[in-house]
Amino acid sequence: MKKLGVTLYVIFVIIAVITLSTAWGQERNLATNKAVTAKIRAFDQEFFKGFDVYSAGAEEEPDALLFDIKDDGYQLPDHFWGKPLTGEEINYAIRRLDDEYREGIWHIPFWPEALNIVNTKGEVQGYVYTGLGGVVMDREKDGRTTVFLPSTPQPIEWYLRQ
Repeated sequence: MKKLGVTLYVIFVIIAVITLSTAWGQERNLATNKAVTAKIRAFDQEFFKGFDVYSAGAEEEPDALLFDIKDDGYQLPDHFWGKPLTGEEINYAIRRLDDEYREGIWHIPFWPEALNIVNTKGEVQGYVYTGLGGVVMDREKDGRTTVFLPSTPQPIEWYLRQ
């Protein structure tokens, strides 16, 4: 009986090591990326040049910003995201998204952060800067990923009227 316990323990350790070694160092989908968050909050214009940036929501009340890596052969946003923002529009959208969190009436649950968008092949395809905690996406086996608009939180007044 003791041999069976030792054998099962050894098998468990081997499986754990194999599983962890294959995932070691890979970016996780929708994991917070602190380095990218810092660049976005610092309004790093050189960083922005490598992306097409899209805004979800109205100009004054963005819900999320999608940073799609330019010239990587993939198109992240679905057709509802609209046109990419210009440099000044990106800065304004970041400020407004941060303000919405501070104002508290928009039900943005978390301070906005950059979340990794990783395809099924393990490639980082872009980032979503949001305080909503996640987005809905379709990840295809061939590496394509489509990011859909997040559901829009409503101001507190909307809930009070219901």
